[in-house]
Amino acid sequence: MSEQERRDFFRVDDEIALNYRVATEDELNNNEGLRVNEADSLSLATELEKMKAASRIHFRHVEKETPEVARYFTHIEKKIDLIARHVMMGADGLFTKNTQSVSISASGLGFTTDEALQLDAMLELKFILNPSLTCIHSYSKVVTCDLQGDGKYKIAVEFSWLNEDDREILIRHVVQKQMNEIRDHKSVSYTHLRAHETLRYL
Repeated sequence: MSEQERRDFFRVDDEIALNYRVATEDELNNNEGLRVNEADSLSLATELEKMKAASRIHFRHVEKETPEVARYFTHIEKKIDLIARHVMMGADGLFTKNTQSVSISASGLGFTTDEALQLDAMLELKFILNPSLTCIHSYSKVVTCDLQGDGKYKIAVEFSWLNEDDREILIRHVVQKQMNEIRDHKSVSYTHLRAHETLRYL
């Protein structure tokens, strides 16, 4: 398995804002892929995340040489993130109305819907990652559609067209979420261990 395949294999459960629709043949035949409006607030949030990723190596250097300046930059970054969140919540109903639990990786997405979708159907997906507020656009192929006991359908799709920058953002998002889950698990395990040790001596 190649390094890229190993990265794509990582999958986590997550909460994202998600919207989809069945794509038309004309859209799929468009060589330019998905059209992105650079002035759209969602696209601007994505560009902010890309800029943050591109400057990360420079930030590490600043953090090493002048920690005080690095702390100031971190403070400014948090303020920008707050402004971006406020703009997005007021600009697009997707952010507040369509949040759901999903299974996500750099190669595909699993989600639940009220309607059955045809196998091999091509969907246009738009979803927002938290907490970065990054909006990802993709054409995706339906690979499974399973009826659940509650009458809903479990859908799995593979990304057929995904901008490479967006794929890198997805990879970083999945890896970071995995790291957070491992850290939280270790923290809970340590707390339980300390509590058990305390009870032994009571």
